[in-house]
Parts: sequence; C-alpha cells; structure tokens
Amino acid sequence: MASTSILKRGFKAKAEKKATECRVNLNIHPCAPLCAFKLAQFLNISVYNATEFLKDDYEIRKLQGIEAEEYGWSALTMDTKSGNRIIIHNNFHNSYRQQSNIMHEIAHILCQHKVKEFPVGVNLPFGMRDFDKLQEEEAICLGATLQLSKPCLLWARKRNLTNEQIAIHFNASVEMVNFRMGMTGLNKPFFKKNV
Repeated sequence: MASTSILKRGFKAKAEKKATECRVNLNIHPCAPLCAFKLAQFLNISVYNATEFLKDDYEIRKLQGIEAEEYGWSALTMDTKSGNRIIIHNNFHNSYRQQSNIMHEIAHILCQHKVKEFPVGVNLPFGMRDFDKLQEEEAICLGATLQLSKPCLLWARKRNLTNEQIAIHFNASVEMVNFRMGMTGLNKPFFKKNV
C-alpha cells in the first residue's frame, strides 16, 4: 500500500533547487557529494557531538545504543539563548548516518521550522520525540535531497553505478540511495535503460 505524501505541491522541486544552490554556493559541482559538516559551516550553523553535553555513563551508553530503549536517537536542532540555531548529533553513528542526520536537521533550519521548547527537566538529548508531521516530512524530503540530489543520481546512473557504489561515493546509506531512487523515479526500468 503506497503512502500518501502530505508535502505541498512543488516542495520536491524546491528541494532539488535548494540542493543545487547549496552546491553552487560551496563552489562544488552540482553532481558532487555534499558534506553536511561543510554545509553547516557555510550556513553558520554550529554542530556539536552529543557527548559534549553528556557526562553520565548511563546516558552515554544510551547514546551508543547499548541501552535498547534509546537506540536510534540521531540529532536535534536547538535555539541558543543568543538566538542562534545549533545542531547536536549522535557522534556514535557511522559517517553516512551522521551525514543523513545532520542534513535532516539542516533541512529543518532551511525550512525555518519552529523548534519545540524542551520540557522542563528533560535530560538532553533523550526524550525528544515530539515533532510536527508536516515539518518532519519536509525535513526528510529536503535532507535526503541535499545528500543525494537528482543530478547526483543521474550522474551515477549514467556511469552504471550500483546502489552500493552510489552509497560509497556520496557517503550515504544504501537505504538512503534506495529511498531517493524511488522518490525521483530513477529506479524505474525506463530510466535505467535511457540514461
């Protein structure tokens, strides 16, 4: 059963345009890999490892995924007292997961999504599961597009790269490549034969 997108009409096209614009601003080719850390730096967004805020061994074990109930925590965006936005991410994740996590948070910032207030007494970063469904869909779409824009995927298809090779080249997971191939329609037999 196919899921229905709640994204506004034209959002995917705007995401592609933004992904190309970010590469141009960083003076890299539209088909080149885009590093989330370099993009954050260009946008003046400070990125912190979650371990910089955690001192308790139990909290660090949760971040590592040793404590099963917290496995999967990735990243969050916060407003500082001075009004800047920062990203805190799980530095125990592998490099391609970190890229995806940070791109997702950058997407929230580029979309100017409102950051929810942290409940009093919540220990950073755990317990943060409250999000707006539309905002999350937009961040998923834009974050994935920043990491693997359609020009990048077309470039890879023209070179007959497998999804595994694409993942390695763009520092992405195979799941992310599969997701973007499906999202762009490039996984269809017509595109595989004609690019």
